[in-house]
Amino acid sequence: MMKKAIKITLSFILIGSAVFAQSLTDARKAIDAEQYQKGKALLNSLTSTQPTNSENFFYLGNLYLTTSPIYIRPDYIDSAKTAFNKGIAANAEFPLNYVGLGAVELAKKANPAANFEKAISLTKKKDHITDLYIGRAYVNAPVPKIAEGLVYLNKSKLLNEKDAQLFLVLGDAYRSEMKNSEAFSAYRTAFELDKTFLRSKVELGKINKMSKAFPEAIEEFNSVIALDANYGPAYRELAESFYQWAWTSQKEYGGRIKQALQYYEKYMDLTDRSLDSRLRHADFLYLTKDFKALEAEANEMAKLDKVNPRVLRYLAYSAFENGNFMASSQALKDFISKVEPTRLISQDYLYLGRAQMKDTSMFVEGLVNINKAVELDSTNAAVMSEIGQALYKGKKYVEAAQAYEIAIKNPERALLDYYYLGMSYYFTYGGQKAANLNPTKDLLVKADTAFSFLVKRSPTTQAGWQYRGRINRLMDDENDSQGLAVPFYEAYVKLITVDKPELAAKSSVGLIEACNYLGSVAARKEGNTAKAKEYFDKVLLLDPANATATQALAAINSIK
Repeated sequence: MMKKAIKITLSFILIGSAVFAQSLTDARKAIDAEQYQKGKALLNSLTSTQPTNSENFFYLGNLYLTTSPIYIRPDYIDSAKTAFNKGIAANAEFPLNYVGLGAVELAKKANPAANFEKAISLTKKKDHITDLYIGRAYVNAPVPKIAEGLVYLNKSKLLNEKDAQLFLVLGDAYRSEMKNSEAFSAYRTAFELDKTFLRSKVELGKINKMSKAFPEAIEEFNSVIALDANYGPAYRELAESFYQWAWTSQKEYGGRIKQALQYYEKYMDLTDRSLDSRLRHADFLYLTKDFKALEAEANEMAKLDKVNPRVLRYLAYSAFENGNFMASSQALKDFISKVEPTRLISQDYLYLGRAQMKDTSMFVEGLVNINKAVELDSTNAAVMSEIGQALYKGKKYVEAAQAYEIAIKNPERALLDYYYLGMSYYFTYGGQKAANLNPTKDLLVKADTAFSFLVKRSPTTQAGWQYRGRINRLMDDENDSQGLAVPFYEAYVKLITVDKPELAAKSSVGLIEACNYLGSVAARKEGNTAKAKEYFDKVLLLDPANATATQALAAINSIK
């Protein structure tokens, strides 16, 4: 009877061990397939049912470090550290949890040496795993330290040349150094050592994708699916390959983007739609500009985590792109209030500023935020050209000038921006003068500066010379003209009568304006009646009834 009891007890122990081993295998398999929520649930269960097994805590802590880098979820770093410390409490002689603590130090940009040395001191002489995971920690750190990582990976390789996981990490290290040939060889070796190790085959395809060999990359990913149709990461890589490939052909763009989105949906179906996988999905929807789907996804993510900064960011971006400007502005304000200033990017300020500008009462605040965006990335100034154009058409010249002042900070600015900048200042001055507001002539100086840049870059732009003439005429002394506008009107007349005479017929009004001014200056300031008469005669050829020219000629003739 006693023997039978012992036999039954041993059977339960063996069955329990098999279930545990299978569960840990399942957890690692789920993590490799990017089913992070499932993997986390399995590991949490294992740490609860097997609280003395320190290996469970190591893989749980490692999962936190792997799924969310410090700049996305800094709280995950603390969760990882807690898991590793619990693992040490369970078994202080198990080395990998010290490796985990070293990885935490790397994530915090601190020194991991003490923890790594402790791990090595507890490792058996021929055990290669500790060196492998130390090397992996260096390679996967937020600021990778590839040289240090390779030292440990090569030590691990000397101890065991048959570990597929080792060659996967070696491939990652070489790829980080842009040594694609070495990386390709390492990934291929990993797959040859273990034909079920699909991650290594996916990495082979990623090298082709990085080299823009998209058909070859797609072929590699499809070969993974042929081996396991439910391996999610292959579909994600297919999606990203088709997305990048789409940009190489305008003709094929639409079809390839559609395929990319379909593959990404398949990837999501094969993962557990955890917040982490949804965030990656949101990244992809943003890249493909599928803002309707992005807003829907962001709202679903908000149900899982109402305060997650990235969720708020995507709620804001998608709301703006879908025309929900008030919602966008509020979401961005919430986002900015919740994150560290160092995590804010230029796009955050750009979207906030643009959303605020949709409300005229918030224009100034919006302008401040767009200026912040431009300070972080000058190419953001491009959006202000469109905003300036809308303001200009709405005759909001003060605001239009402010918008175009930002627009011209764009390194790839259009010359037309300088035209509208000059016109905005010109009309601002004119409007204030008409309203007897005594405008400052600084407005005219700014307008002239804009047109000066325009004609310098494009000397045949007749409007530039004409408006420089008009502006300098306004800057001149009304009671004692110094002829400040002369060189600009002369350049204007020469352009449309000598350099490009074909423009004269369409520019008769401007030509009359210029010649009347030039004739008046020649007569009054220079006393050159012959020159003055020449200009006024040109006016009368274009407009025989022109009062200014007629009266001026009459005055000149009366002197004789």
